[in-house]
Amino acid sequence: MKKILYILILFFGLTSCEDIITEKPIDFLVPGTFPATEQDAIAATTAAYTRLHSNIISFYYGFTPSDIAFQGQHNMRPVSWFLDLNANNGDATVMWQQNFQGIALANTVIQYVPDIEMNDEALQQRLIGEAKFLRAFYYFELVRVYGEVPILNHVVIDTETLKGVTRNSVEEVYDLIELDLMEAIPVLPDTYVGEEKGRATKWSATGLLAKVHLTQGEWQLASQRAQEVIDSGMFGLVADYNSLWGQNAEYVDMPDKNGNLVNENVFDIQFEQNERPDFKQSWVGSRDTEIVGATNAVGGGWENMLPTTDYLNMFEEGDLRKDISYITELDGNVLESPRTPGAGPITGKYLNADGDPPKSNNGSQNTYVLRYADILLMRAEAENELNGPANAYIFINQVRERAGLPGLSGLDQSTFREALKKERATELGFEGHRKFDLLRWGQFVETIRNVEDPHMDVPGANIQEHHVLMPVPAREIEISENSISQNPGY
Repeated sequence: MKKILYILILFFGLTSCEDIITEKPIDFLVPGTFPATEQDAIAATTAAYTRLHSNIISFYYGFTPSDIAFQGQHNMRPVSWFLDLNANNGDATVMWQQNFQGIALANTVIQYVPDIEMNDEALQQRLIGEAKFLRAFYYFELVRVYGEVPILNHVVIDTETLKGVTRNSVEEVYDLIELDLMEAIPVLPDTYVGEEKGRATKWSATGLLAKVHLTQGEWQLASQRAQEVIDSGMFGLVADYNSLWGQNAEYVDMPDKNGNLVNENVFDIQFEQNERPDFKQSWVGSRDTEIVGATNAVGGGWENMLPTTDYLNMFEEGDLRKDISYITELDGNVLESPRTPGAGPITGKYLNADGDPPKSNNGSQNTYVLRYADILLMRAEAENELNGPANAYIFINQVRERAGLPGLSGLDQSTFREALKKERATELGFEGHRKFDLLRWGQFVETIRNVEDPHMDVPGANIQEHHVLMPVPAREIEISENSISQNPGY
């Protein structure tokens, strides 16, 4: 695939499949000829989702390294070990490119679909809304990883127009994200059925907007948007936390504590083995030689994301989430790594033991982006920051009760804040949130330096203040003829 700044876009057609549509190439973007029909509009919108399926580096970056996860010693990626992290780093380049590729695909829908003659106006508006949700999603990843980035909110069909492009301010990027989401919310449906499950809904856009506001410390707006999701009545906490994980749990309403069937998935990324493969199981898996079948076996993998002992120590006695979050033994074998001395435990959230048998970097398990528990914790955090904990307990204690823990009480604003930070780790660990939480709290560098797990000694010694942002890829600066600036420290 060419770099995002050479935007000749490959599009995808539609065929039936169990989740969100199987893709196969049908055409290249030719302004004025594609997209030109209703079917083209659907295909172009579907194409805009495809960059979500390439997000393993973004997922990895979301919590590795942190106080809950480290990378094994097999290749010591610079983004985790802070060794020679520079503008030519492959991970920094891939995250930039893939998100801008997604933006380019979304821009195509936003720019051209309004001009297509379609009999179903509601469908037309929905497709544009989906594209705006996706553009907001991709820009939200970019601004949190790189800070200032160029705003490209139109289709770019030749690279000459990109010479001299500059980075927009963080505030300008957030303004675009918020506008896209606010315009998407009214035209998106509450839910989908059949093959269309997995597309952006009104509530996934509202939940994402809550997180966008939370990230900026806009507590009132974050609280409002999170409460809208809660008031929708579309979601609930399933009684059994461990039942949330694995391919067979996808789009299955499950009982809550009262026996009512509820949905906890606000938005996820869909994967299908051999079509749009999922890398997570192999990336979080163990290299333990006793796992027969290596990466092609449940629990086998590359040790790119391993839990720290600090993470283990965050779980209170009786916390029901620990059993699947921190796995020390599989089929009677106590996990031990031959490549990273002293390592062994893995997260069990991506074992997918009852789903499609693993094929190394080729699985079928979907990835949660927003769960209802996250919405409740966002609402609790915003309420505490606005008014203290008195009216925040009701939200955090729902999450704790499901985990088998007593409710919190008697805390002041500061102690509630610390309890909330711990709760987000134990509830949402290994779901791609922890590093972004630490960054928005202004605690990332300090936390990395103070992790007690000895596997984090080298990252803790190497990390510098400028590592809160990734380097802008050198090739993108070159394409712009140096009008795109580099982040400080690189």
